[in-house]
Amino acid sequence: MKVREPLPIRRTAPTKSPKEGKWAKHKPDLCQDFHSHCGYCGSYDGYRHTWYEVDHFIPKSLLDGKISNVEYSNLVYSCKFCNNTKLAKWPTNDINIPNHNDQGFVDPCNEDYDNHLYRTNDGSIMWKTDLGKWMWEIAFKFDERNYAIKLLWEVNQIRKIILKYAKELSKMNIHSEEYKLVHTKAGDLSFKYVLVHNELMNHYNSL
Repeated sequence: MKVREPLPIRRTAPTKSPKEGKWAKHKPDLCQDFHSHCGYCGSYDGYRHTWYEVDHFIPKSLLDGKISNVEYSNLVYSCKFCNNTKLAKWPTNDINIPNHNDQGFVDPCNEDYDNHLYRTNDGSIMWKTDLGKWMWEIAFKFDERNYAIKLLWEVNQIRKIILKYAKELSKMNIHSEEYKLVHTKAGDLSFKYVLVHNELMNHYNSL
């Protein structure tokens, strides 16, 4: 599976035109373009254990006036864990070369990102290439975050199925057998959602 589905695509004309240093003004647009998921690990932004930030794909420390720090094409909707782990890493030290010798980054809005990292059937993230391994182990430390990443993926999959059931139920006769069947399935999933979400919260509270 892909780490992020669907692929995030930055708009060419953001709704805001912020001054230098005000890149956070782009956050609402980025949230939409990244489908409310972290551009790097694909985690959904609807859980209270974390918050989402605006990351500079090419670190601010390297921009040096060559690229504006509010340039939309250089911004990523990122969970705090990916953003705080990535920090100012940029092995090439050249803003025009994102990776070299299997170290560095791939823009998360580039389809090539999924050629280096993938999601396993249990929701964890794994590497396909040596560059993917560098991002997995060094840039984002997905190896150390594996348990939380799996729980985040699982609870989000359950959430999406519950929403699908809710949409189906809204179109059904509440007295029909079909309604009762789908309602029961939704209820069972809701219970499972609570259990997995509590497991996730307990994990973060233990850190």
